[in-house]
Amino acid sequence: MSLDVACLDNVGTVHSPVLDIGALKGNPEGHQPWRLFGTATVRSNAAAGQYQISTTCGATELSTEFTVIAPPNR
Repeated sequence: MSLDVACLDNVGTVHSPVLDIGALKGNPEGHQPWRLFGTATVRSNAAAGQYQISTTCGATELSTEFTVIAPPNR
């Protein structure tokens, strides 16, 4: 999944119980230095369901939910 974090303060570590999260990076051309991008991969042992991903922007917690769906039957 793609990550897009906008923060005018210091961004904390991104956390989620079922994601392997890569480093957040700014735009390579220097545009919008307060906006960071990254990727995350759902862990293979993640059960289908609703999960939270969160970080901090200064003293403010940022979070949202996402859904992991079951793989198709083969």
